[in-house]
Amino acid sequence: MRRTLIKILLTIITLQAFVVSARAYSIKLEIRNLPDQYVYLAQYHGFSSQTLDSVKSKNGIAEFKGKNVLPQGIYYIFIKEKKLFDFHFANNKKTLTLSTDIEDPAYHLNVSGDETSKSFNDAHKTILKYRKQLDDKTVLLASNKYWGGDTIKVKKEIDSINSQYLDFFQSEMKKQKKGDFLYNLYKMAFGAQWSDYNPITDLDFSNPDLLHTPEYSFRMFIEKYCEKNIDAYADNITVAIANAEHIVHKTDPQSDYRAHILDYIVITYLSTLHTYPRDLRLEAVSCKLWEEYYNEKPWWISDYDYSVLKWRYDITKYNVIGMQGKNIVLPDQNETDRSLYGLKSKYKILVFWDSECEVCIEKVSHIQADYNELKSMGAEVFAVYTEAEYEQWKEYIAENELNWINVSDPEGVGTYDYDYGTYKTPRLYLLDENNIIIAKDFDSTKIIETISKQEKN
Repeated sequence: MRRTLIKILLTIITLQAFVVSARAYSIKLEIRNLPDQYVYLAQYHGFSSQTLDSVKSKNGIAEFKGKNVLPQGIYYIFIKEKKLFDFHFANNKKTLTLSTDIEDPAYHLNVSGDETSKSFNDAHKTILKYRKQLDDKTVLLASNKYWGGDTIKVKKEIDSINSQYLDFFQSEMKKQKKGDFLYNLYKMAFGAQWSDYNPITDLDFSNPDLLHTPEYSFRMFIEKYCEKNIDAYADNITVAIANAEHIVHKTDPQSDYRAHILDYIVITYLSTLHTYPRDLRLEAVSCKLWEEYYNEKPWWISDYDYSVLKWRYDITKYNVIGMQGKNIVLPDQNETDRSLYGLKSKYKILVFWDSECEVCIEKVSHIQADYNELKSMGAEVFAVYTEAEYEQWKEYIAENELNWINVSDPEGVGTYDYDYGTYKTPRLYLLDENNIIIAKDFDSTKIIETISKQEKN
């Protein structure tokens, strides 16, 4: 009898579990004036997002249903790559109903089925209002040179809006239970927006749900951390690296937090073909983290993404500012070997260029215009030709009277492409007399200014 009762209880529990999992989430949409089409459910996840479900609407009606339990977080609905609105989801046991109009769906959104989700919806409309006001005023301020307006007035308006925005987050925090998801979301958003706040004092990554938040919370919070604790210490790379490691060590090795934070920092501070870190000295931060966490492919990154990131590291690791640059020994136009280390000048301007590259020619011309003054400052130019049209290169040197050291690599024996990352040209480096890299990829029109700063230091 007892075994029979246990079997009956297990059957009931199993059936109940099946019923819950069979409708682990149910989200109904009612979008007035929406043409019949596919509608998508997506989830914020760290610095990215992912599509979870799709369903075809009919007369503006659609329902997302799934067997998987959705984690608490902020989700959004989109159509044809256009986001319609954000919403909060936390209760897999209830059906959440979202009704709105296709015209301005975020502001017309009404939520029913869960009070917490309704609370977020009301707050989110206000958040959108403040963010739009700030964006509009920031654009106006940036366009001052075109409209000649009163910038002081616009700055005061931005400060006023920002103050109200911060007050709003604090008021919303007070409505929530301390430690709850929305409390932490508003707290994180407040910290990301408050200019005097330094996130290093308040990092808590114990709740994985906070990854599922929009850009104005988790993402901006991490960006603020980097601004305050990495960017601000470009003059002291040891501290910048320590602060980068500090935030990484706050996360569990197997958590998505570690994956997102590490990828963000490493990618942010490594140069690409078209982008640079806010301060090139901070490439040292990325290289240090790579050596500690990426020498073996981490669990969260695909083979392809890892190969691309590794390539970026490989073409940077030997030319980080503060390191001793590698020597280059190549023949000049008279087939005499010349050595970068052999230069006995106070400063060495290392140029990688191509005579058929218009940007290269422009930068070489800037250096040539300042060459006499640069020589008086104790600088010499070591120009490396990176292509194979050697006769054309020699003609260009003679015709344009490039009287500094010019070398090329007709036998293809040099490793400068790896040592100095010449996957792109032109590239400019400034080395001191001990061949320490003190600047790179600087504005060729400000080369005298760049050296003058070094003289002051």
